[in-house]
Amino acid sequence: RTLRFTFSAGTTSSKDPDTLIEELIRVLKSENIKYEINSYMATCRFEDVEFEIEICKLPRLNLNGLRFKRMSGNSWTYKNLLTTVIEKLQL
Repeated sequence: RTLRFTFSAGTTSSKDPDTLIEELIRVLKSENIKYEINSYMATCRFEDVEFEIEICKLPRLNLNGLRFKRMSGNSWTYKNLLTTVIEKLQL
């Protein structure tokens, strides 16, 4: 789906959404983060932190981006998790 959200070069890619979801699964498995995939959204859980990662099309750009949203849990743990996930993603 197409959304307007804040993005950076580290969370955008010209790769197709199916390739991005495969890459996301690879990183989540390597970090022992539990996840459920529903279409292009991953609902993730690590310790007490629950969050979503969604692959979205960026408006007016021929790029796909990752949108992150914390649902519950410690915000510092969430921040550290996302930093690690983003560093390991090969977008």
